[in-house]
Amino acid sequence: MSTRGPIGAERTTMLRVILVFVLFAAAALFVCAGDDQRNRTPTRIPGKQPAPDFEDIEAWINGPPQSMADLKGKVVVVHFMAFG
Repeated sequence: MSTRGPIGAERTTMLRVILVFVLFAAAALFVCAGDDQRNRTPTRIPGKQPAPDFEDIEAWINGPPQSMADLKGKVVVVHFMAFG
């Protein structure tokens, strides 16, 4: 029966951590290897669908209220937050 001292236990733990890291890295490479951006074709949605106007907004935080007509032709990032 072998007994490990504190140094042996730390080394075993470190080897396990390294093994888990290597396994995750290998899995990530395996998953990403088949993801070639050059072979993708964009998905076309038939017809034009207008964006719905903003409704039921109690307060605008960073500026005055906006409508889709005000934002037409602009690049817009909408970040929805909910509290409660």
